[in-house]
Amino acid sequence: MERGRALGLLCLAQFMVILDTTIVNVALPAIQDELRFASQDGLQYVISLYALVFGGTLILAGRAADLFGRRLLFTAGLAVFAAASLACGLASRPAVLLTARAFQGLAGAMVSAAALALITTLFTEPPARDRALGAWGATGGAAGACGLILGGGPTDTLGWPWVFFINVPIGLIAPVFALRLLPSGRPTRRPAGHGRGLDLPGAVLLTTGLGLLLYGLTRGEQDGYAAPGVAALLAGAAALLAGFAVTERRVRRPLVRFAIFRTPGVPGALAAAMALNAVVASNLFFTTLYVQDVLGFSPLETGAAFLPNSVLVIAGSTLGSRLAGSTGAGTVLACGLAVLTAGCLLLSGISADGDYAADVLPGFALTGLGLGLAFVAVTIAATHGIDHQDQGLASGLVNTAQQVGFAIGIATVAAVAAARARSAGGDAAERAVSGYSTGYLIDAALAAAAVIVALVLVRRPTARPAGRV
Repeated sequence: MERGRALGLLCLAQFMVILDTTIVNVALPAIQDELRFASQDGLQYVISLYALVFGGTLILAGRAADLFGRRLLFTAGLAVFAAASLACGLASRPAVLLTARAFQGLAGAMVSAAALALITTLFTEPPARDRALGAWGATGGAAGACGLILGGGPTDTLGWPWVFFINVPIGLIAPVFALRLLPSGRPTRRPAGHGRGLDLPGAVLLTTGLGLLLYGLTRGEQDGYAAPGVAALLAGAAALLAGFAVTERRVRRPLVRFAIFRTPGVPGALAAAMALNAVVASNLFFTTLYVQDVLGFSPLETGAAFLPNSVLVIAGSTLGSRLAGSTGAGTVLACGLAVLTAGCLLLSGISADGDYAADVLPGFALTGLGLGLAFVAVTIAATHGIDHQDQGLASGLVNTAQQVGFAIGIATVAAVAAARARSAGGDAAERAVSGYSTGYLIDAALAAAAVIVALVLVRRPTARPAGRV
């Protein structure tokens, strides 16, 4: 019973963190009216800055949870998230709002990395762990879609600050329950060569490198990859990440032990996580634009249109958690990606004069089911066989792979789709649909390639504790 309550608390915190990636979208026009951002690009950073800081600090947060205690980092993250949310809602200038959003992203990384590590250490038996990760996956899928619906109500009735204020009670109350329900997570004595100190040079190189990578991908989608500033950002990211790889092999207490990548199934799971989130990010992007710009749905109607997808994400996560123990995470992952491939192929048949029931619903429903199956399986595969002392690192790695994949999906697939739309003939709607269809076909190809990765590289785990290498 106590473990069930603890899981509910961890999932609630994850719901809050993921909710903040989408709930703000609906409030952007109201934020612009009141705070007067200088440009549309600046306004978009209300969304993207949260994602950039969140994705760039996940590995650091995961390792900090291993070193200093997962419950400590989880509760501290909740408190910072509540304070940052309050600052967002009280912001009177764009700079204040953007700074607070950056702190929200940092706190979100602390909460998410520590919570996933707590789940994998609380639930050690494979069937129980699979069910817990199924609940975790369902929570993430539901939170992303709920943001599109929940954002409209507070914005219309109470004002845009309430999309941030709703986090404050959760962030203040949840730590109290965390102290009662969660184990202290005090780090145990580590083997020789695995000291307690945090690798600060490695942390700076990795966090800055990932931040520049995500920022460069975001700017590339907006300005084009040939833009000098974008090329400089990506080159800087490559240099910093290469420097990180060199540094980690020379320090006594590395931030990331590269031996973790020799754990069977982990490299394949991380590659599949990147591909999965690249597909999902661009798929949601194209579908949102299609139903709003071509079919004429309002933001609230768009949120309602996403409900079947969200319900099937939950169903797929539940089913995947039950199947993973008997068939293996790799098999479930491959099946989920295959369903996702089929959904993308169906969506590629959209037309400028189509309708939701015929053109969107069948394919969008399949992508929801496939995402649910694949998401829980990839999380199981990426965290199985890792030593207790490295579960925070494993959680940070899989979450980072997902964030990088998400950025790649928006930046590269959307850029190709936009280029196709510009070169297509017909009116504006027909050109847009041509681009979306191309994007869906690219998504299908990526998902199909990830099926092969899952079948070849994500094998059924053995009894060997491969994390101890």
